[in-house]
Amino acid sequence: MNIAIIYGGRSSSCPKLEKLSKALAKGLEEQSHMVKVLNAYVDTDQRLSYFDFIIVGSEPMGLLSAKVPEQIRNFLRVVPGAGGKRCLSFISGGLRANGTLQNLMKIMETEGMFLTVSEVIGKEGEAYALGKHLKLERY
Repeated sequence: MNIAIIYGGRSSSCPKLEKLSKALAKGLEEQSHMVKVLNAYVDTDQRLSYFDFIIVGSEPMGLLSAKVPEQIRNFLRVVPGAGGKRCLSFISGGLRANGTLQNLMKIMETEGMFLTVSEVIGKEGEAYALGKHLKLERY
């Protein structure tokens, strides 16, 4: 299965999200999936129609905030092919993690994506384990 992992944080450089995304990708690749990791700030020239499953990761805008960076919404609007895809959402934590995750899920559902899983991932080991054990089916 072809999987896209899209991550975007408060700025174009978000090392924690990048590490989590790559650990998740490593776990998925060990299940024989083809995975491409995309930065929402940089990789806006991609087409998502090629992918069977899409994973979107983000972080809250601030310590007490539940807002998701606007770049995630912009990326999903500008890059074609997200609508109708099965997907997973994750955030990297925060004090209002559940609120941030709900906001990310609303953005994704507004773009026509079908959420199958949503997670709060704090460490690379958790991301790797999720990727290693995630059961994906082609729809």
